Amino acid sequence: MYQYNNYFQQIQAQNNKITELEKTIQLLQSEMRKLKDNSATKIEKIEYKFDQLKIERLEGTLNIGLNPTDPNQVENFDVAQNGVNIHGMQKELREQLGAQVSEELHQFLNGECLSLIGNIEEKFNYRLDEPHRRHIIEDIRKQIDSRIHYYVNGIHLTENDSLDDHKKAIVTNVKKDVENSITHFLNHLPTNMKGNE
Repeated sequence: MYQYNNYFQQIQAQNNKITELEKTIQLLQSEMRKLKDNSATKIEKIEYKFDQLKIERLEGTLNIGLNPTDPNQVENFDVAQNGVNIHGMQKELREQLGAQVSEELHQFLNGECLSLIGNIEEKFNYRLDEPHRRHIIEDIRKQIDSRIHYYVNGIHLTENDSLDDHKKAIVTNVKKDVENSITHFLNHLPTNMKGNE
C-alpha cells in the first residue's frame, strides 16, 4: 500500500509540474504575441555625456537645420491660367533661384566657411586640426542642396519677384543653419578635445 501511495504522490507531483510548465508556456506564448504585435521600437530619451568620451577619430554626418527626407516629393500640380502653365513657370523660377543660391553657397563653403569654423572654435576654446575642419565642410557640402531645396520650395515665386531678394534671404538662412550646426557640434565635443591642434 505504501508503494502505491508513494507512486501516486510521484504521479501527482509530475502532473502538478506539467500543469505549471503548461501555464508558463502559455504565458510565454502570450508575451511573444504581444511583442510581435508591438514590434515598433520605442526609444525613450537618450542622454549623451560627451565629456566622458575619448575621441580618437572624428567621423560621421553633421546635420544642418531641418533635414527633409526628400525635397522632390512635393505633389506635382499643373495649373493653367490664361494659357500660362503656372507650375512650369514656378518650376523654372525655382530652378534659376536654386542654381544661383547653390553657386553662392558653394563659394561660401570653399572660402568663408573655414574662417567661420575658426571663429566658433575660438568661442568654445577648441582647436580642431585641418582634416577635421575639412571633414565638417564636406559634411555640410553633402547636405547643402537639401537645405537649398527646402527654402526654395518654401516660397511662392511670381514673374514679378526679384530673384536676387529671395536669393539673399535663402543664402542668409542657410548660412545661419550652417553656423548653428557647427556651433552645436563644437559645443558638444568632449572636453578632452579642448585646446588640441
